[in-house]
Amino acid sequence: MQINTNSKIQKIQRLYQRRGILRLLSFIYQIATSRLKNKIAYQKWIKKNTFTQQDITSANQQIKGWQLHPKFSIIMPVYNVEAKWLEKAIESVRNQIYTNWELCIADDASTYPHIRSILTNYSKHEPRIKFIFRTENGHISAASNSALEVATGEYIVLLDHDDELSIDALFENAKLINQHPEVDFIYSDEDKIDGNGSRFSPCFKPDWSPEYFYSCMYTCHLGVYRTSIIREIGGFRSEYDGSQDYDLVLRVIEKTKNIYHIPKILYHWRSISVSAASGSQAKPWAYTAGRKALESMLERSQYPGRVEETINPGIYRVRRDIIGNPLVSIIIPSAGTTIETPSGSLCLLENCIRSIQQVSTYRNFEIIVVDGYDIPKEILERINASNLELVRCAEPFNFSMRINKGAAKAKGEFLLLLNDDTEVITPDWLESMLELAQQIEIGAVGAKLLFPDGRIQHTGVLILEGNPCHAFYGFDNEFSGYYCSNIVNRNYLAVTAACLMMRKEIFHQLQGLDEQFPLNYNDVDLCLRAYQAGYRNVVTPYAQLIHYESASRQKGLRPGEWYQLNNKWKNYFESLEIDPYYNQNLSLKTANFELF
Repeated sequence: MQINTNSKIQKIQRLYQRRGILRLLSFIYQIATSRLKNKIAYQKWIKKNTFTQQDITSANQQIKGWQLHPKFSIIMPVYNVEAKWLEKAIESVRNQIYTNWELCIADDASTYPHIRSILTNYSKHEPRIKFIFRTENGHISAASNSALEVATGEYIVLLDHDDELSIDALFENAKLINQHPEVDFIYSDEDKIDGNGSRFSPCFKPDWSPEYFYSCMYTCHLGVYRTSIIREIGGFRSEYDGSQDYDLVLRVIEKTKNIYHIPKILYHWRSISVSAASGSQAKPWAYTAGRKALESMLERSQYPGRVEETINPGIYRVRRDIIGNPLVSIIIPSAGTTIETPSGSLCLLENCIRSIQQVSTYRNFEIIVVDGYDIPKEILERINASNLELVRCAEPFNFSMRINKGAAKAKGEFLLLLNDDTEVITPDWLESMLELAQQIEIGAVGAKLLFPDGRIQHTGVLILEGNPCHAFYGFDNEFSGYYCSNIVNRNYLAVTAACLMMRKEIFHQLQGLDEQFPLNYNDVDLCLRAYQAGYRNVVTPYAQLIHYESASRQKGLRPGEWYQLNNKWKNYFESLEIDPYYNQNLSLKTANFELF
């Protein structure tokens, strides 16, 4: 998940052209300040979360009380690695608190003479180390498969020859297996480690997020997999060398839904010149292999399509073919409000509909405007179109009620809830949302909404201690987000109904919007019900609209709205403990994915 130099330069050029020098300088300052703040914060985090002798004693007591003591086979392909890194990698295994492991090392015909002597020496003193000396160099997948052949554990663990496991890595995985014996795939958080042993760049990951995974191999390290599944799918495939782990997991997740995330840093990825951790230039072929792995996945999928590479190496866009030519019913509650802008008066509804009609490349849609008999006649005459229907609602303004009334009139297979204070700016916005919403496991699909000046209004809703928060609210659109989360499809608990697509059958299954939420949180409530029903919600940054937020109604919450949401969902929030698409190590004070 690296961002290369060229993409950074292009980003700076776009910012300068669109926003001018002041906004460019503000953006650079914001990013630099954030990075420095997080760098300092992570060193504090390390001190606070270092495994102590007391923790080790407690862990050993827990191990004695476990019913299950799974055996881990650690797979380590080796090729011409410096002696000191190889020894550190092996020692990180030998130092594990949990002791039921075997280290399966396959040397891939290394030409460095110290490799054989180091491995031979370790095998004399450590019976849990197995090694194979391959006679031909077959590269990483072939070597990994050689190591896999001698593995006897119930689970395999992947370790690169120059990286390190944290002392509690296997303990935490064995602990989770005791809690969830059905687990087939476990991944943890990770960081990087330099040649001096200094740790940096932590990656605190969400729980299983399929759309994010199809955009980048975010699960990465530490990966733990049920051995029988790895053997069932045929192990590693050499044609995907460089992204062989990505290809492996893409096939694993087709076999199981028993996927768990440990929100602890259990793996230290060595950042040296020959390692992928050092940057995107270290192994450029890996990104071509990653694309091939995704293309292979699409060939097996019930939703075929194509893969597009982005300007960020290792970041992809999976485009699913839209099935048929389904009708999309766009439902817009409106009062025909006019606002003043720097360019003059603007009728929000008229501007919204004009942008839909003129910008959209997908043409099979109908527009349903729901009003309270208050849209001026001249505006109705101007927006009149053959695919537009007007639904009247005499009751006092209730967003949920008006959406439900519009949905009752909808002829489309898909509903698109849309505020009248939005303006479409990406031509394929409907296609970008449809290709996700058509998938049977997906509930609500949200878009990326921007303020008129280019700052982010919505790119996903996180729920932190019962408080719905917009991720990266107010950041510049050019900000890529935490590990590129703002520029790829990504799962969130909720999305805003200012632009929300959902299959009509799901909307009716969930009984529409709850009219007890007349203004706010009706979208959060809908998305939570979808998630609770087993659907996952997604935000796509490829559908972008300008949002003149709250221009058509008063800003802020009405008394009691937040308490109403929390009263309804209190038990569910407590059962979740933390938003599954966030991370418990990150700050609950803001939704900016910061440590403190």
